[in-house]
Amino acid sequence: MEIQALGLIEVKGFLGAIAASDAALKTADVKLINAEKIRGGLTTIQFSGDVAAVKVAVEAGSAAARELNCLLSSHVIPRLSTEASQMVVDSIHQKKTMAEGLKPTELKEVVSDDKLNEAVTAKEDQLKKPIEKKPSTKKADSSKKKT
Repeated sequence: MEIQALGLIEVKGFLGAIAASDAALKTADVKLINAEKIRGGLTTIQFSGDVAAVKVAVEAGSAAARELNCLLSSHVIPRLSTEASQMVVDSIHQKKTMAEGLKPTELKEVVSDDKLNEAVTAKEDQLKKPIEKKPSTKKADSSKKKT
């Protein structure tokens, strides 16, 4: 996939990502290539297309996100280098591969049954231990007079 220009809009929350994407896609002839979810509710939306279209799309998407008070930043990279373009493509490929998930047989290979059993047993033992009460260190106050 060759990316002529890359447009990026970073927003807070899912609502901002949908609104920005919708506005950008309706405004210009661009392609939504990825919506990268980042921790903490942040999402970076990535568009590709010719330079002018990507600029217009990013402006429109940014305006929509700004109205919702969730725009963090936006940027357009015209004539993206081959290496940077490959990085974006690799990121998308990795995301799709991870979305497919591991099959149960592959999961066993990642975490062996022995290690899993050891971890579960250790946690059970830890939970079974009684909570030790510390002896009270308070001394009786002998200065109080009885009346």
